[in-house]
Amino acid sequence: MTESVIVVATIAIVAYTMAMYVKGRGASDAESRTPSPDGDDDLTFVFLVPCLNEELVLRRTIHRLLDMESDHRFAIMVIDDGSTDGTAAVAESFDPARVWLHRRIAPHARQGKGEALNAAYRHLRSSVLNAGLSPDSVVVGVMDADGRLDARAIDQVAPHFADPSRASVQVGVRIHNASDRVVARLQDMEFASYTELFQRGRSALGSAGLGGNGQFARLSALMSLGDAPWSDCLTEDLELGIEFLLHGWTNRFCHETNVSQQGIVELGPLIKQRTRWFQGHLQCMRFIRPILRSNLRLWPKLDLAFHLVNPLLMLLLQTASILWLARLGMIIGSQSLADTGEMFSGLDSVLLYLLAFGLVPVVTFVYLRAEPSLRILPALGFAHLYLFYGYIWYFAGLRAVARQLLGRSSWTKTARTTGTGDEDRASGVEFVPYIPPSLLWPSPAAPAISGAVARPPSGASVELVGFGGDVLGRIDECGRIHPAVIDLRVREFATAS
Repeated sequence: MTESVIVVATIAIVAYTMAMYVKGRGASDAESRTPSPDGDDDLTFVFLVPCLNEELVLRRTIHRLLDMESDHRFAIMVIDDGSTDGTAAVAESFDPARVWLHRRIAPHARQGKGEALNAAYRHLRSSVLNAGLSPDSVVVGVMDADGRLDARAIDQVAPHFADPSRASVQVGVRIHNASDRVVARLQDMEFASYTELFQRGRSALGSAGLGGNGQFARLSALMSLGDAPWSDCLTEDLELGIEFLLHGWTNRFCHETNVSQQGIVELGPLIKQRTRWFQGHLQCMRFIRPILRSNLRLWPKLDLAFHLVNPLLMLLLQTASILWLARLGMIIGSQSLADTGEMFSGLDSVLLYLLAFGLVPVVTFVYLRAEPSLRILPALGFAHLYLFYGYIWYFAGLRAVARQLLGRSSWTKTARTTGTGDEDRASGVEFVPYIPPSLLWPSPAAPAISGAVARPPSGASVELVGFGGDVLGRIDECGRIHPAVIDLRVREFATAS
């Protein structure tokens, strides 16, 4: 019985995957649309960047956003959600006409990402209305503090908003430290595969979803959801996309561009993150009945409902697979080596392989299209590992179901991975986001000294040396600065261990 369930479920998964892949092929929505008389030329983009102690990565993110290539007007609003590091100082160091700082102070701060976005949205809404601008012409983008948005993203996304019914557009998500660790590579394969196999198909069906990074929403669509369009759900992005559809708006996925983010390189934090995502899906299952009763077309209804229950179905399928493997192991352990060899000989071994790894060719093909620099043999190897990697969702699912049953919905922010090039300065030593009071700033005529302080390896020290060779001080192994002579006209410092 178990074997039959696994076989039927595997065939169904492969069939659904291939159907969504075929559905998602062809011209993008932006390319095939009939132009609106109003066009998309008068759009203004405002990027919301929620931050909680993001000094380490924020500066480079802002620089990348400011360097984007677009004829559209855009600005950045950094949301400092009660940070205790130099996040606010980083934001204030940029041109205030292009980079705005919205600070949240306790007790209102640290109420979750959704509430931080809501506070910034209300502030932006008031500013837009007071300035006499049309909310239809303002697009709100949401970026993680470690996000790297494609330089052409605005111009790729903007045509989708020529349709006045368009509420939101989601771009692809990739992992920019995929080459550093195998687990990061598998996350990149996961995002790229989901994009190509499902998001493009769901966009063609009219059921595209939103992610927490790289989402763009029309301000007037957000206003149609009231004062708090983002909820306290653990997957507030998923819920927002569903709410748009239920309110008569449309969502689209833009595959022509993407945003990349840090991949988690340790299994423990990765399982915690996926636990939050899984539980967020469980929380959103309350929308299944409103979806089925809505005015949406039949296929979007069915796809949305399936998308919400899919994590639970996969949990059940993985449980059945583990039980079957355990039974198979007991059989192998109770028989001779010759019997085991005969058991896996001929066609049976081929069928067993296809049952376990039937999606490997599909995943390999899709990922090579997204990552053409990777060779086919490594891609095949990663695709095999990817199917084992998928069991991370099994452990995350068990934890998520337990948390949901116990009524626990709190979560902690995922720590940033260092050494990925997102830090304020690249170096061979660890950088601590700390500005010591003993280090004075240079005169306005001189370039500002970076706020990051180098921490030398244990037992060593770092000297601060000016251009003239004068020793200005040193940093001990604890990160403390011991100044010698501080010259306010010093233009730069170098480190030498």
